[in-house]
Amino acid sequence: MLQIGICDDETLLLDEIKKITENCLQRQQTFSILSTYTNGEELFYDIQDGKRFDLLLLDIEMPGLSGMELAKRIHELLPDALMLFVTAHYKYAVDAYELHIFRYIPKNQLKERLPHALKDAVSLLEIQNTDSYIINNQTRLERIPYKEILYIEKDGKNAVFHIVNIENPENNTANGRVPGTRRIRKTLTEIFDELQSGEFYFIERGYIVNLRHVSGISHTDCILTDQTCLPISQSRLSEFKKMLNQYWQNKI
Repeated sequence: MLQIGICDDETLLLDEIKKITENCLQRQQTFSILSTYTNGEELFYDIQDGKRFDLLLLDIEMPGLSGMELAKRIHELLPDALMLFVTAHYKYAVDAYELHIFRYIPKNQLKERLPHALKDAVSLLEIQNTDSYIINNQTRLERIPYKEILYIEKDGKNAVFHIVNIENPENNTANGRVPGTRRIRKTLTEIFDELQSGEFYFIERGYIVNLRHVSGISHTDCILTDQTCLPISQSRLSEFKKMLNQYWQNKI
């Protein structure tokens, strides 16, 4: 079930966006919960309190906390959430692009363009939610979405998954996420072959990182979004920099 937030200070427009969204999701047979807000502060407070959203539709020009600033703050807490800007001003299109906004919807073309944007957003979210690693052994059967895997570490004859739980609001870690681990008796090479995803990289024989959660490289350390530092093999450093740079460019 998708969690969708809509924020616009104009109540009439807010109702129209909600109606279009509900009709579109109903046609797609997509189950969702819609939450509406008339100011950015209220929406952001809910996110700070642990409310999760998969998709957000934001007005840009709002009193108090603007859509631009709101989007920046949301991205820090919910980096995987898709955001659509709905605005009457074309001058913001470039800025919206630089903020990695999924789509830009002019208010005077709401009925024509919003349904298409919603369809594309739901399709992307469905793909993201189905990309998962399955742990299946004598004691555990569990699906771990790729987007929740921070990194995988070798520990003797075991592989340890370091994951983030984005559902739990009671936390005090970076990006509002609770870290956890899952241990299985497999080699990292076996795990890497099973992942079959370009989002993962062997930075060192003892570590596989998820590029989604890499915030940068410092000397020969890989810095993750939760501030974890992992060593990068000198022989793989140059290739890793190229791969990470390409990954970031593709996300822009």
